[in-house]
Amino acid sequence: MIGDKLASAMQLFGNPSCINTAKIMQTAGEKGVDVEVHKINGGEDVSEMSPLQSAPVLKDLDNIVYGPNAIISYLDDKGFGPSLVPRNGVIRAIMYQYAHIASDFVQMEAYGMLTGSGGNMDVVNKAFDVLENILANPPDPKLKKDVYICGEFSLADIHWMACVNALEISGNGDVVSSRSKVSEWCAAVKSHPATSKEDIVPFTCLPTKEDIDAGALRNVAINVLES
Repeated sequence: MIGDKLASAMQLFGNPSCINTAKIMQTAGEKGVDVEVHKINGGEDVSEMSPLQSAPVLKDLDNIVYGPNAIISYLDDKGFGPSLVPRNGVIRAIMYQYAHIASDFVQMEAYGMLTGSGGNMDVVNKAFDVLENILANPPDPKLKKDVYICGEFSLADIHWMACVNALEISGNGDVVSSRSKVSEWCAAVKSHPATSKEDIVPFTCLPTKEDIDAGALRNVAINVLES
């Protein structure tokens, strides 16, 4: 409900160059969840909270959640507004399918380009051709009602936008601008109002080039924290 507030900010341990951290921050913005961020440089920094040293890590009072998909699911459930997971089973499967493409094919290449450690543009272009195709030719009539990957805004859009953000920062934004439907989708996600109806544009929660250059993360400040 609009105006509801969590008792305190959640604590996120992540890194500005980490695309999974970016996904979590955008999800927090979408769901009206305040997050206080703590920069870490490796799994050893969270070993007491994450037994396999998996990061990012989210701490909410006595609850500790690690693994990006688990954290995103936790925020989606604990936050406000409708779920970012479609209720229709077919559309939900499409969401997971396209989230998988972003996470398993685009993300590693985008991270390599962002950090200067590599990245295969052929793989990225093939994945964005697939995204352009679903946006131009939705496989289910229900998907035609809006510009988002699943018609309605969903976690699939968050998975892709974190990768797009990294690609744009690294100077590879032409993968978006060269595809008309992807460009339309990207503009819509960047201006998408919070699902929780809070006064925030969640895209602005993503790390910027300045954040990455400075090695800094900004809090997601909506209710509990002052910006």
